[in-house]
Amino acid sequence: MKKTMYSILLFLAGMLLYRYRYQALNGMMRIEPMQKLLVRVGMGIPAIRRTIVSQIFR
Repeated sequence: MKKTMYSILLFLAGMLLYRYRYQALNGMMRIEPMQKLLVRVGMGIPAIRRTIVSQIFR
């Protein structure tokens, strides 16, 4: 029973996060240390870095 309730709560939290993903991302990007961390992590992923760099130098 406890595992089922945990799974349902996790599913609902995931749905809410998906629905409000842009608002959540904007909220995180307002915090400067979080912004630097997100950019550093994003630029560490080769596919994202290639896409961003190709668009900058187009």
